[in-house]
Amino acid sequence: MYKILLSIILFTISIYSQTQILRSKNVTAYRTKEKIKIDGKLTENIWGAKPVTNFTQLEPDEGKPAKQKTKVWVAYDESYLYIAAKLYDTNANLIDKALMRRDNLVESDWFFAYLDTYNDDRNGYFFAVNAGGSISDGTYYNDNWQDASWDGIWDSDVNIEDDGWSLEIKIPFAQLRFKESNNMIWGINFSRIIKRDGEKVYYKMVPKKESGFISHFPDLIGIKGIKQKQRIEALPYIVEKASYLIHDKKDPFYKNKQYQTSVGADFKIGIGSNFNLDATVNPDFGQVEVDPAVVNLSAFETFYEEKRPFFIEGKNTFNFGTRGLKNNWNFNFGDPNLFYSRRIGREPQGRITSSYNFVDRPRETRILGAAKLTGKFNDSWSLGLISAATERTYATLDNNGKQTEEEIEPFTHYGTLRSLKQFNNGNQGFGIMLTSVNRDLRTNNLKNSLAKQAYTFGFDGWSFLDTSNTYVLSGYLVGSYIDGTKNLITSLQKKSYRYFQRPDATYSILDTTLSSLKGIYSRVTLEKQKGNFYVNASLGTVTPGFENNDLGFQWSADKIYGHFILGYRWFKPDIIFRRKFLYGVHSRIYDYEGNLKNNLYMMYSYFELLNYYGISFDAWYYTDYFSTEITRGGPLVKSPQTFIANLSLSSDRRKNFVFGISGGYLKNKLGGYSRSITLRTEWKPNTQLSLSFEPFYQVKLNKQQWVGNFEDSLAVNTYGKRYVFSDLNQKTLSASIRMNWSFTPTLSLQVYLQPLIAIGKYSQFKELAKPKTMQANIYGKKGSTIYYNEENKTYEVDPDGNGKAKSFKIYNPDFNYKSLRGTIVLRWEVLPGSIFYLVWTQDRTNFLNPGNLKLTRDFSNLLDSESNNIFLAKFSYWLDF
Repeated sequence: MYKILLSIILFTISIYSQTQILRSKNVTAYRTKEKIKIDGKLTENIWGAKPVTNFTQLEPDEGKPAKQKTKVWVAYDESYLYIAAKLYDTNANLIDKALMRRDNLVESDWFFAYLDTYNDDRNGYFFAVNAGGSISDGTYYNDNWQDASWDGIWDSDVNIEDDGWSLEIKIPFAQLRFKESNNMIWGINFSRIIKRDGEKVYYKMVPKKESGFISHFPDLIGIKGIKQKQRIEALPYIVEKASYLIHDKKDPFYKNKQYQTSVGADFKIGIGSNFNLDATVNPDFGQVEVDPAVVNLSAFETFYEEKRPFFIEGKNTFNFGTRGLKNNWNFNFGDPNLFYSRRIGREPQGRITSSYNFVDRPRETRILGAAKLTGKFNDSWSLGLISAATERTYATLDNNGKQTEEEIEPFTHYGTLRSLKQFNNGNQGFGIMLTSVNRDLRTNNLKNSLAKQAYTFGFDGWSFLDTSNTYVLSGYLVGSYIDGTKNLITSLQKKSYRYFQRPDATYSILDTTLSSLKGIYSRVTLEKQKGNFYVNASLGTVTPGFENNDLGFQWSADKIYGHFILGYRWFKPDIIFRRKFLYGVHSRIYDYEGNLKNNLYMMYSYFELLNYYGISFDAWYYTDYFSTEITRGGPLVKSPQTFIANLSLSSDRRKNFVFGISGGYLKNKLGGYSRSITLRTEWKPNTQLSLSFEPFYQVKLNKQQWVGNFEDSLAVNTYGKRYVFSDLNQKTLSASIRMNWSFTPTLSLQVYLQPLIAIGKYSQFKELAKPKTMQANIYGKKGSTIYYNEENKTYEVDPDGNGKAKSFKIYNPDFNYKSLRGTIVLRWEVLPGSIFYLVWTQDRTNFLNPGNLKLTRDFSNLLDSESNNIFLAKFSYWLDF
């Protein structure tokens, strides 16, 4: 009996002790009436209060006490939250004081403060300051996903001392969103990075085996009586732009477009303490950094990241479909991107039907105005709304001196609604999302190329399945509807991710009488997040008629998908490795006819050595499957068994010289192959300057490169058309070159260059012999003939050699695409939130010597080419009313 009683007492003591430890992790905010000068020197009386101490290592020795002492204080007054820290260092002369532009989180000595202002265990802010005074900030969502796009207006300073360094941070309550109450409780955490030791310590350390981050935060107590003031901010801007572009000297439109002045303003209005209303008048959505050059020979659109500030800020509010998951795996089945903001203000989509000698065609559609409402009703219910209108856009045509206009983009309204409700402290969640596009179509040209209205409506959610939050189930269901003319819907049915026009289609067949299209996109995922052993399993489907490309980005249609992943993670160091990960994957995709569209077996591994070098290796094996892309709307073609392997090595990023190398290998049953190598180097000669150079080289042979489809009633085996492919030998050489030079934490110069040479040589032209096979009839064999006409640069093909079959011509598709893109940006944050830019962007292209690579000649041709040059000066000034 006494043993049972003793066990109960010990158990009770244990629980009590753990509770006391958890309680001791709470942080107290001290109210101050003292004016705090933000200079990094902890001279104010409030910093004599009891600090937060006892940090714990996450790296390199998880769970052990921090090697260096850290003290942190939190204070507040009616308008600001203050955070101060004393970061002791027994080798203060070794503190890394690197300077960098804002949000460029390079290796250095850092201090981070994290705030969960709603204490909802899912969302939060982070504020980071390094020993050189450089800063970064952003938001957290989904418990542990980070987004650095948010730029708040706050102040900080640092001070280097003999025994370490200290800092002060001043955050206006007006920059934060929270629910007002007389006695607020927030979540809070702190971390510190000591670069030279690879040490990362936290006040509340979350073990690597665990999942989540925000949900583990201690409470911040003591904030009382704070009333959010009415927040009204304005950010007026002026832009002066000079364009020196390649043009015809007779072009009557060029001079009027060469010099432009733009003025406008963004506004932010606080609605209570929970919501922000962002609005813009004549917004400046110009990009500071150019999009990378790509060579896209597939049937699919290239995806570019959003870079416009109005859309970037708060974008995680509109994230859909992946909440609750720690990792989101996709294998040729991406989640639906319902809101792709680059659709708003895109290049006009209408064709020009009239004849002309010269044309002034706008490269973007002007946004008349846009508004965004984001925030929370309470600590568990969020809301996001976007409304934007783009103007009716015209191309001006000059035909022998007579100028006319033709409409190429209608007046359009774009709308997005996103709402998410969490339950049971974030253990469950349910959300909705709605997008709409409505156009005022006046011309037949636009009616036949654009939808009158397009909508998507979706539900998503998650639920943890156990009290320890080890297993989570996440999923979504989306419906789409689009209507327009019969010509428009017919063209949508022929899209590359759909191909209803396939002559061998049996399930979804082209219907030219339709005036609308609708479909469903759905997926459910089960994940084991905690511990060494890892599981992720997913089932999904997208029906053939799903369409969300008017405001989203369409990845796929007509798929039934599933994957299963098993993994094991070693988080504790051994005698060689600091950590190890190993995953095995199997995924399959079928279409709605039951054709196997993808069958993948994959292995991925990562190893980090004790010296912080990293090694990763992955291997992919695809069995034979059926492809619709190869014939571009023709019958199914069998794609061959393929093996892919990638190996990568990276060095210790804390060093002044960092390097990495990765190689890729591909081989398939037809004899196609790919070999690639990428080198990554970065040199930091001092605390202000960083130089990086990343060259890439690839050679590959595609044995099934599409060339064209040609009608011939005698091609009875392939439904009256000849589907022509060739071998494509391709070589690609490119590089990303960057220089970041920070003169002060608020003044920086960035240089970016991307040279690219892509060579393609087509040979051994052939046609599909039989659907659902890899069999091909090679031209020039078995009686067929092919002749190259040097004068006309065309291949002349007679498929049977006796003139009975319909002969056709193929224009020589060889290419030698050379491109050089670059930008130089001088950025000066004159005052918090007020920024001056000087920008020079240049691009040039050259196409000489198709199909043939000679580096010295090709680079010389590129450098001798004419270039487009744009010079821009922009100043925006932040006003707080």
